Amino acid sequence: MLFSLAIIVVFVVVSIYYYFRSEKLYAELKSVKKEVSVIKKESKLMVDSFAVIAKKNEDFIGFRFKAIQEHCKDNESLVLLTPLVTNYATIFRESIRGKGEMHKIAKKCCDSYQAGSFKRLNSHIATQDAHIKRAWSSNNINGFISFMEAMIILLEKPQPAKATA
Repeated sequence: MLFSLAIIVVFVVVSIYYYFRSEKLYAELKSVKKEVSVIKKESKLMVDSFAVIAKKNEDFIGFRFKAIQEHCKDNESLVLLTPLVTNYATIFRESIRGKGEMHKIAKKCCDSYQAGSFKRLNSHIATQDAHIKRAWSSNNINGFISFMEAMIILLEKPQPAKATA
């Protein structure tokens, strides 16, 4: 009988211990769920904000590019940048995925626009200033934004008149 009573007492003590332990874990779980909910809301707001910024940046680059196209129609840079500007959102989205994605999607866009245009774009970039080369070679979202901005600024500068022979 004493042995049975000891087993019952041990069982009751273990049950009480696990009851309070489970209550503590349940309280922790509730706080973690609340934190996850807050993080999801913040994440959604960040993604929405990022999408708005990307769209506005795309619109602004497109507007400036069209204005440049109206003023000088025979510029090689304009022809080479056209697929990048028209596919800005696609390149932007793929560049967000990680380092190394920008050149892949830019190549697809350029080559679907005109065969061999990515190779011509790369050789054209090789003749540009160091900051433009650096932005292009970074092969990420920051580099893409910097590259496009630098090229637009370069195209907006008045071009010196070509000397006639």
